Amino acid sequence: MKLISAVTVLLASAMMVACASDPTSRDPAKLTDFQAEKKLKEAWSYSLGDGQAEAYHRIAPVIDGDEIFIASSNGKVAALKKSNGKKVWKESYDLRISGGVGVSGTLLFLGTSDGEIVAIDRLSGDIVWKTQVSSEVLSAPQSNGSVVVAQTYSGDVQGFNFEDGKLLWSYSSQVPRLTLRGTSTPKVVGGIVMIGFANGRVMAFDIDNGTQLWEQRISVPQGSTEIERLVDVDGRLLVMEDGQTVVATGYQGQVMAIDVRSGRPLWVKETSSYVGAADNFGNVYVVAADGSVNAIADNGQGALWTQTVLARRELTEPAVFDGAIVVGDFEGYLHVLAKDDGRLLARTRADSEGLRAPMIADGKLLYVYGNSGELIAYKLQDR
Repeated sequence: MKLISAVTVLLASAMMVACASDPTSRDPAKLTDFQAEKKLKEAWSYSLGDGQAEAYHRIAPVIDGDEIFIASSNGKVAALKKSNGKKVWKESYDLRISGGVGVSGTLLFLGTSDGEIVAIDRLSGDIVWKTQVSSEVLSAPQSNGSVVVAQTYSGDVQGFNFEDGKLLWSYSSQVPRLTLRGTSTPKVVGGIVMIGFANGRVMAFDIDNGTQLWEQRISVPQGSTEIERLVDVDGRLLVMEDGQTVVATGYQGQVMAIDVRSGRPLWVKETSSYVGAADNFGNVYVVAADGSVNAIADNGQGALWTQTVLARRELTEPAVFDGAIVVGDFEGYLHVLAKDDGRLLARTRADSEGLRAPMIADGKLLYVYGNSGELIAYKLQDR
């Protein structure tokens, strides 16, 4: 049975610190002065509910068409115009939201702390259907417009009918006694859905019937204690620009590029990470568990640069934005890094309660959802 408690969160945080590259210090690196070459300018902002609340959630916004959708832990959901933040609609539900937001066609998808999958009409905000699952849902359910797939914190993956939420198929994974606080978001590519698990594996299923297509181990448990044997694949899976390669990151494990169709490993790098990767400019960008930011050639043939100045600052998944790399940290700072060598270009504080959710880069705007519930759209400018 999976341990679901504040203790899990504390142990996870302790591990992130213990993995730091500097064995003499377990404190987050202090912010250093640098010569800023760029600046982040706020374009607009919108506040919604209590954001991530006190729980270690990573509720993230999603963009579809001209709109961006956000949700808060205390049951508020809003649709906004992505260009200016103007509200299209806002609703409050009797839900303890813990996973979201997913979108496909006419529906939005949420997961709750009470073990529910909820489908909402994206135009009106009305609840279309709601179904019960085995436990808390910490990542956004995903769909191909026919089947909705969600993973629970207890390791179950289930497929539901898009129209009415009827259960179509189910798979149960073996879950270690102790895990990090989080689950991988399903990644849909055509008729395939890929998911990372707390046991260190990534698996692919036929999205229509749940048939297992392939399995690949990203992390192998090692050591004598439960903490040493943590191997979660919690970060979002990255489908690269070619659409044929998926990159998975494993805690106390590896970064692995995998062929989407066959499951064959294409390349592997020994790097521990608990967040997803990003790609662009012929590189894959990975935030390691020790807080270093790393650029790897997208063919796996070399590490191009490593930036360690943000060590132990509990960084978010990286985002590629307007020719640069952006990460957020536990104190709510955004750090902009140069794509060619990782040097610091700009810094600003977005949310005093911290940043945890993945950011969205869309055109000339970067969307950042802070732990407090404020969504901010930024532009990157020369100084």
